[in-house]
Order: sequence, then structure tokens, then C-alpha cells
Amino acid sequence: MNHIERKRNMKKIWFILIPIIIFTFVVFAYYWYRYPAMFRILQDDSLSEAEVASLVESKKSQDLNLLVAYFSYTGTTQGIAEEIRFKIGADLFRIEREEDYSDVYTESKSEIWQNDCSNLKNTVENMDQYDVVFIGFPIWFHATPAPVNTFLESYDFTGKIIIPFRTSGGSDIEEAIPTFLNSCKDLAVYQERRISNSSEIDSWLADIDLF
Repeated sequence: MNHIERKRNMKKIWFILIPIIIFTFVVFAYYWYRYPAMFRILQDDSLSEAEVASLVESKKSQDLNLLVAYFSYTGTTQGIAEEIRFKIGADLFRIEREEDYSDVYTESKSEIWQNDCSNLKNTVENMDQYDVVFIGFPIWFHATPAPVNTFLESYDFTGKIIIPFRTSGGSDIEEAIPTFLNSCKDLAVYQERRISNSSEIDSWLADIDLF
């Protein structure tokens, strides 16, 4: 093969490779943009279904202390949380970032990408007293918002039933569960649910069957 033929072959190879490289870059950029938590290593050290079922059964005959904790940016999750609190007679706690977002879109995505959990304004007094903790949040970029991760990392939830609910319109709660579970070990996650509107609350509470 002479020099001219080799040069032609190299041009053909690059003609094939360049579109592949561009396509790969575009796909990577798309998934980084839409799913910033996708490239993190996430752990799941939560309890098994059997362990959760056993814990739930042990709580059914008790007079339970209940907490509804929520993170809300637009007020949607707050409204659902307040209604749940009213229906089950729980205490209410708002999860708030210590500093308000100046650019919520950019900053929240960066937090998820870097697993940078911001400090919170307040803490729950005597978390040990609660048997069941509802945790509500919107789904941002198919993940749990960073303030919720900080909340989970701040307490020992051993022996408590954790019931996550989310209020995002398009994403299912299962998309956010990996980042939710990554924030805390030995979580007993039970009856997690997407609540699109308040009309779904009663049937969900009936499925929980603890109150």
C-alpha cells in the first residue's frame, strides 16, 4: 500500500469516526444535563422488604408519633404535606435551605451533580420521639433535591418507618429513590408514592394501613 492509498484510507476512517465521536459527546451531554446524578456511584443500604414488613407489623398496635417533613420550592409539596398532617394528626416540619437559591435551576443541578448537600435553616427537635416520618419533595433532574439529602444525613432513622412522597408532574418517585437511599443507611422505606393531587391522599393512607 503506497502513501496515497494509506492517506485515503485514513480519511475514510476519520470520516466514520468523527460522526461517532460527535454522537457520543452529544449523548453524554444530554444525559449529564437531564440526569446529573446518573454518573455518581449510589449506594442502597436500606432494609429489605421483609425487614420493613416486620417493622411495620410491630408498629400497628402502637400509639404512633408521626412527623411530616417536606421540602417545597413552589408551594405544591407544602400543600400536600399540610393536608397529610391534618388527616393523620402529625407534626409538621419544613426542610429549608440555609440560604435561598439565587438561581435555582443552575444551583440545584450543580448540587445533585456534585452531591453537595447544603446546610439547612432548622432542625427537628427530638427526632427520637417519632415512629413514622413522611418525607415529601419535588423531583429535580430525576433526583432528590439536595436539601432533602442533607435532612436524611442529619438524623438517625433506625427503627423508624420512612414514607417518601413526591409531587412532580412527570417523573415517577422511583427515579428519585436511588439518590434518596444513598443519603442514609438502614432506611425502612415503606409505601413511597407520587401524589399528583390531594384527591389521592386518602387511598394512599389506606394502603399504608398504620393509622
